[in-house]
This record gives sequence, C-alpha cells and structure tokens, in this order.
Amino acid sequence: MKHGVGMLKILASADYHLGMKFAGYPDVQEELAEARFLTLERLIATANEQGCALFLIAGDLFDRVTVSARDVKRAAGMLSRFQGQLVAVLPGNHDFYTGISNTLWSRFSEEAGDRILLLSKPKVYNLDHYDLNIHLYAGPCDSKHSQSNAISWLREQNTSSDSVQAEDVLHIGAAHGSIEGISPDAQGLYFPMKRGELDDAPVDLWIIGHTHRQHPSGGDAVDTGGSASPLVLIPGTPEADGFDCRHGGTAWMIEVDEKRQIRIESLSTGTYRFVQEEHNLESADDVQRIEKRLGAEEMERTLLRLKLSGRISGGQLVELRQVLREAEKPIFFLQIDDSLLLERISEQTVEEEFTEGSFPYRLLKNLIAVEDFEALQTAYALLQEQKR
Repeated sequence: MKHGVGMLKILASADYHLGMKFAGYPDVQEELAEARFLTLERLIATANEQGCALFLIAGDLFDRVTVSARDVKRAAGMLSRFQGQLVAVLPGNHDFYTGISNTLWSRFSEEAGDRILLLSKPKVYNLDHYDLNIHLYAGPCDSKHSQSNAISWLREQNTSSDSVQAEDVLHIGAAHGSIEGISPDAQGLYFPMKRGELDDAPVDLWIIGHTHRQHPSGGDAVDTGGSASPLVLIPGTPEADGFDCRHGGTAWMIEVDEKRQIRIESLSTGTYRFVQEEHNLESADDVQRIEKRLGAEEMERTLLRLKLSGRISGGQLVELRQVLREAEKPIFFLQIDDSLLLERISEQTVEEEFTEGSFPYRLLKNLIAVEDFEALQTAYALLQEQKR
C-alpha cells in the first residue's frame, strides 16, 4: 500500500555511534558499547509498534569508518527488522562515504536488505519505488571535517520543478553537520550550515544529525504546514556518550496528517545517563540528603561525577565516607572529588585535642575567632602530622 502524505509516520534519529570504544571507562566499557546497539534495537521495535513507514538515520550510525565487520553486520541485521517501507541511512562525518570499495559502506550494503537505502550521494531520492510519496534531499558527508556543508548543491535545484510543486509529495531534507546558532562549531569544521540555507531549501522538513542535543526542545510541537520556512529538527543522540551530554537520549516521532500538518513527539530513548553534581555539605541533614540521592533507583543506570565541598564534623565525615562506600555497589559508575570537603574544626575539637593555653590551642582558637577557615584547616592538618 502506498503511503500518501496524509497517512505517514516517520521515526527520525541520528548519531548512534555504534562501535564507540569508551576507553575512558574500562570498568563499564562493554556495557556502554552494548547499550548503543540495544537502543537501536528498541527504536526499531518502537517504529514497528507505531506503524512507521520510514526509519531515517541522519548520519553517524557508526562511530568511525574502521568499525568492525561484526558491528556492521549486527547493525544491518537490526535495521532489516524494520517492518515499514524503508530504512534510509545517511553517512555522517564519523562514518563518511568515500565511494571506495571494501570499506564500511560497501560491507554494509552487502549485509543490508532491499528495504535499506544508503543516501550516499548529494541528490534528491524519489522514494516512489518504496511506495512512499516522499522526496529525500540528501546531504551526506564525504570526510571527517569540512568547512563546506553538504547541502550547497540544493542552490542549483530547480525549485519550480514538478516534483517540488506536487501537492501529494512530502519533501524531506536529510543532512549532517553543525547549524549556525545551534551547534557548537567555533572553527566551522563540521560541515557548517546557516539557518538561511535551510530556510531557503525546497523542502517541508529537515532532519539534521551531528548535534547531540535535540532541537527544538520542549517535547511536542506542531507545524501548521503552511509556514514559509521548513521545520528544522535535530534528533540528538539516542544514547548519551559522555559527561558533556546532559540528557538521556532522544529521537523524533513525526506524523504528517491529511492537511500536511507536521506533528513531532520527542522520544526518550537511552539506557544510561551521565550526570555531574556538586554538593556543599555543612550539616548532618546535608549528609542524609547525599545518602538519599545516591540511593535513588535510577542510579543503577547512572554514571555520576560527584563533587563535594563544605565543612562538616569529624563524625559526619566518617558517616559520609561509609555512605559513599556503600553507594559504589548499586551505582553504575561513581567518581568522587572531595578535595574541597573539610572537617569542621570547632572550639570543642580544639579543647578536646590540645592543652589549654598551649601554642596549638591558642593558634587554632584565634583562627576560629577570625573565621580564617582555610588557615585553620592547614594549621590543624600540620599539627596532626606532628602528633604522628
């Protein structure tokens, strides 16, 4: 059955980076690498459950062009389980297309079924052969870096052609690269695109990979279909890959109705989250708050960098260290920086440990009185060293 514009669902994703090594996390390296494949598998299942006609990957399905043959075969096998009309895969800047045989994409094509289309050329792909009233305007990457984007060929596209004007055809742009004002690319090395170029393109909708944070943010949105500019969507990475990625993985579910209105739904897709937190501790309540936070259920899927600061009593410090030792078991990955967390040296501490009237006694008491806590901590540590 041919899918018209009024009865179309698309699952749009990008930046899976299958084959990523995670060498910086040796204790959980295998789990993180495996999660990326499992996320792809789940998204295929979601697309099948939702009756999607098109599964679109806007670049960086693989982390590098030298990914193992085993990973290529596994990915192609997963994509072949899509039950809709077509899987369309665009080469990104990590898995760029060179056209040379015996490379990543030649191996992929050998493994892929006849409903997996590699968007390897910068051109318009008419998907009528796949029973889809869609024209895909592809901007694939041909290298790791480029100061020129992959959609410049669209300026030469005849926007008055029958295909562009046809009412029953949905025109989708698929590209990979940075977008001015949205993506971090200060040196312009990642196929940079200007928003004006995207707005002027003869398409209804853009799906653009490379930026790992979803755009626009905020969940569901509706495009009336009558706007002068195309809707620009960035799926984001479906599985977080480092502490600079502060979300849990995303993709887009896109629906086009009979009035050519476009509805988008943000999908939460990932397994693991990378989280950085800073906590200032000053009391027993603060220690209990940390204990509760570390015991949260989601910590089993969390990589946590915890930075602690403040001043707490010796007893509270002992309690906290016990909490942290116990938290290492259920937390997937825990890294702690407590270099700024100090033991509170109180007047009672000084009175219990030093003879009244002695030099250490007077020094520490004076530092407490003037609230020079940095000097107090240093002096206390030195005095403790002399005792040993």
